[in-house]
Amino acid sequence: MKSALRWVLSGGAVWLLVLAGNPAAKAQSGGPDCTRESLKAITDMFFSGIEAHQPSGVPLASGVKYTENGLEVAIGKGVWQTAGRTTFKRAMADTLKCGTHTQAVMEEDGKPVLFGVRLKVEKEKISEIEAIVVRGEQVLDVPAILATKDHDWEAPLPPEQRSSRLAMMAAADDYFELFVKENKPEVSELAYSCFCDRWENGAQTTKGGMNQGVPMPAHNCSPRGFADMTHPARRFLVDEETGIVVAYVLFNNVWPDFHMFKMRNGKVQWIQAYFEYGKEYKSIGWPEEPACL
Repeated sequence: MKSALRWVLSGGAVWLLVLAGNPAAKAQSGGPDCTRESLKAITDMFFSGIEAHQPSGVPLASGVKYTENGLEVAIGKGVWQTAGRTTFKRAMADTLKCGTHTQAVMEEDGKPVLFGVRLKVEKEKISEIEAIVVRGEQVLDVPAILATKDHDWEAPLPPEQRSSRLAMMAAADDYFELFVKENKPEVSELAYSCFCDRWENGAQTTKGGMNQGVPMPAHNCSPRGFADMTHPARRFLVDEETGIVVAYVLFNNVWPDFHMFKMRNGKVQWIQAYFEYGKEYKSIGWPEEPACL
């Protein structure tokens, strides 16, 4: 989708035209029963079920697929067996695709676990669960995550501060392209707020200094090329109302990852990312989506 989702696609009418003429996009649409309130209620039930280790209390569709870090896991196994209480949570809702994303911190045997999860809902039942789970020494700085709890991610933006769906996906897509080592003149620097900050597994990586041997200015979210980002599967959820776009990717072609971007006035303000980098993976565990979705 590298050139298909440019910043020039900034009008909300563009997405409406895509949806109107694309059967696949229509099939992804949540419909009248997929509301922000219903998605929040289902997400809350999911977390209650995880904490209680009781899948039976969660509205699951027949044949629901569940992955942890790109690997398929049976419902009731994995985090379902080990999760304690949730100590931190922020979420977004994509009412067009009828999906949610949640960034959370959980307890597990007295230790913090970073937990990010994408839910897809069909007919008020969860049909897809994609989780990023980060444990142990990969959990870099939980207090730094908790210190961001007052960041206003979830309140609706005034309409004049919102970006279109396609423009938000283009911003996230171009962000990953800027990591690529080879020079790509067709990918320009993104528009960032004057003070843009990013947290990766809790560690704030926009304090200035060096990162992977590359100088990184303070409060500057623009990445510098030191990774291989040629893997095509980037799965997006977009919440235009709150200015959040989330991408699930196989970062550097080997690490299951989500990046969560907060945008305001067409500019990226904050980024939160979780990724499991203890070993290498060959797949994110889900099929590639069409660029317009």
